[in-house]
Amino acid sequence: MEHSSDNRESSNQTNEDTSAKDINTDDVLPSNRFELELEFIQCLASPAYLHNLATTGLLSDPEFLSFLEYLTYWKTPEYVRFITYPHALHFLDLILNNERFRREIANMPFRNFVHEQQYYAWQSRNKNLYGAGLQQEQKPEQEQQKSNITDQNEQNDMQGQEVK
Repeated sequence: MEHSSDNRESSNQTNEDTSAKDINTDDVLPSNRFELELEFIQCLASPAYLHNLATTGLLSDPEFLSFLEYLTYWKTPEYVRFITYPHALHFLDLILNNERFRREIANMPFRNFVHEQQYYAWQSRNKNLYGAGLQQEQKPEQEQQKSNITDQNEQNDMQGQEVK
């Protein structure tokens, strides 16, 4: 009996060895892996997408969390420069380090709250980076134009008085 179980074990090991040899990593990993991972990591900037991941159970799946842990390399300087939506990296950290966030993002009111806060952060960032925008830049120009028109009117009035 022991002999037959040893044969099964050696036969299983042989099958595993040959299957490992047959797998070519070039066949497993797509050539556009960089683009795929970049697109995926940037999807994490969307609270709606995070809500979807949570409601489908992926945010509680250890294998999926391991994959997200692998994606933290996008925070390194050589990769972070490709990220368009920096909230993606912040949400990645929240997902990996905060179990309560993973649970709460499945609730629609919390998802909406996160989305609102994200909007306010973007609004504040734009205001801090660009001020009030073109409106402030146009006001001095408009005031200068009004001042020039007033000066011209005064000069015309003076010339009109001198002629009389």
